[in-house]
Amino acid sequence: MPSAHDHRDRKEAARLLLAAALAILLLIVIGGAGLYYILGIGQSDPFSAGLDLKGAAVVSFGVSLVVILIMAVVSGGDAIFGELPFTIAGFLLFFLIFWLMIAWIF
Repeated sequence: MPSAHDHRDRKEAARLLLAAALAILLLIVIGGAGLYYILGIGQSDPFSAGLDLKGAAVVSFGVSLVVILIMAVVSGGDAIFGELPFTIAGFLLFFLIFWLMIAWIF
Protein backbone atom coordinates (compact mmCIF):
# COMPACT_ATOMS: atom_id res chain seq x y z
CA MET A 1 0.00 0.00 0.00
CA PRO A 2 1.49 3.37 -1.00
CA SER A 3 2.35 5.74 1.79
CA ALA A 4 1.68 9.47 1.99
CA HIS A 5 5.30 10.10 1.01
CA ASP A 6 4.82 8.11 -2.22
CA HIS A 7 1.67 10.06 -3.03
CA ARG A 8 3.49 13.35 -2.48
CA ASP A 9 6.38 12.20 -4.70
CA ARG A 10 3.95 11.26 -7.47
CA LYS A 11 2.27 14.67 -7.29
CA GLU A 12 5.66 16.39 -7.42
CA ALA A 13 6.76 14.27 -10.39
CA ALA A 14 3.53 15.08 -12.22
CA ARG A 15 4.05 18.82 -11.61
CA LEU A 16 7.64 18.59 -12.85
CA LEU A 17 6.50 16.73 -15.97
CA LEU A 18 3.85 19.37 -16.65
CA ALA A 19 6.36 22.20 -16.14
CA ALA A 20 8.88 20.52 -18.45
CA ALA A 21 6.22 19.97 -21.12
CA LEU A 22 5.13 23.61 -20.92
CA ALA A 23 8.75 24.78 -21.10
CA ILE A 24 9.39 22.67 -24.19
CA LEU A 25 6.17 23.92 -25.81
CA LEU A 26 7.13 27.51 -25.04
CA LEU A 27 10.60 26.93 -26.48
CA ILE A 28 9.10 25.54 -29.68
CA VAL A 29 6.73 28.51 -30.02
CA ILE A 30 9.49 31.06 -29.39
CA GLY A 31 11.82 29.25 -31.79
CA GLY A 32 9.13 29.16 -34.47
CA ALA A 33 8.42 32.87 -34.04
CA GLY A 34 12.13 33.60 -34.19
CA LEU A 35 12.55 31.63 -37.40
CA TYR A 36 9.50 33.36 -38.84
CA TYR A 37 11.11 36.75 -38.37
CA ILE A 38 14.72 35.75 -39.05
CA LEU A 39 13.88 34.15 -42.40
CA GLY A 40 12.03 37.32 -43.38
CA ILE A 41 8.67 35.67 -43.89
CA GLY A 42 6.94 38.29 -41.76
CA GLN A 43 8.60 41.28 -43.40
CA SER A 44 7.64 42.81 -46.69
CA ASP A 45 10.48 45.36 -46.76
CA PRO A 46 13.83 44.40 -45.21
CA PHE A 47 14.95 48.05 -45.29
CA SER A 48 12.03 49.47 -43.31
CA ALA A 49 12.48 52.19 -40.69
CA GLY A 50 12.64 49.78 -37.74
CA LEU A 51 11.74 50.35 -34.10
CA ASP A 52 11.77 53.62 -32.24
CA LEU A 53 12.49 54.00 -28.52
CA LYS A 54 8.83 53.51 -27.61
CA GLY A 55 8.50 50.26 -29.55
CA ALA A 56 11.83 49.02 -28.28
CA ALA A 57 10.71 49.70 -24.69
CA VAL A 58 7.66 47.47 -25.15
CA VAL A 59 9.72 44.62 -26.59
CA SER A 60 12.40 45.08 -23.95
CA PHE A 61 9.86 44.91 -21.12
CA GLY A 62 8.55 41.58 -22.39
CA VAL A 63 12.01 40.10 -22.91
CA SER A 64 13.23 41.28 -19.50
CA LEU A 65 10.15 39.96 -17.72
CA VAL A 66 10.49 36.53 -19.33
CA VAL A 67 14.22 36.35 -18.54
CA ILE A 68 13.75 37.34 -14.90
CA LEU A 69 10.85 34.91 -14.42
CA ILE A 70 12.84 32.06 -15.94
CA MET A 71 15.79 32.88 -13.69
CA ALA A 72 13.50 33.01 -10.64
CA VAL A 73 11.90 29.66 -11.46
CA VAL A 74 15.23 27.95 -12.22
CA SER A 75 16.68 29.17 -8.93
CA GLY A 76 13.95 27.29 -7.09
CA GLY A 77 11.81 30.30 -6.24
CA ASP A 78 14.34 31.79 -3.84
CA ALA A 79 14.80 34.85 -6.05
CA ILE A 80 11.13 35.72 -5.76
CA PHE A 81 11.05 36.27 -1.99
CA GLY A 82 14.51 36.15 -0.46
CA GLU A 83 16.34 38.27 -3.00
CA LEU A 84 13.58 40.57 -4.18
CA PRO A 85 15.67 43.77 -4.28
CA PHE A 86 18.33 42.04 -6.40
CA THR A 87 15.65 40.60 -8.66
CA ILE A 88 14.12 44.03 -9.21
CA ALA A 89 17.54 45.57 -9.83
CA GLY A 90 18.34 42.78 -12.30
CA PHE A 91 15.04 43.35 -14.09
CA LEU A 92 15.72 47.07 -14.41
CA LEU A 93 19.26 46.44 -15.64
CA PHE A 94 18.06 43.90 -18.21
CA PHE A 95 15.32 46.29 -19.27
CA LEU A 96 17.74 49.16 -19.78
CA ILE A 97 20.27 47.09 -21.73
CA PHE A 98 17.66 45.36 -23.91
CA TRP A 99 15.81 48.63 -24.50
CA LEU A 100 18.83 50.54 -25.74
CA MET A 101 20.28 47.65 -27.73
CA ILE A 102 16.97 46.89 -29.47
CA ALA A 103 16.47 50.56 -30.31
CA TRP A 104 20.05 50.84 -31.56
CA ILE A 105 20.18 47.64 -33.61
CA PHE A 106 16.66 47.59 -35.01
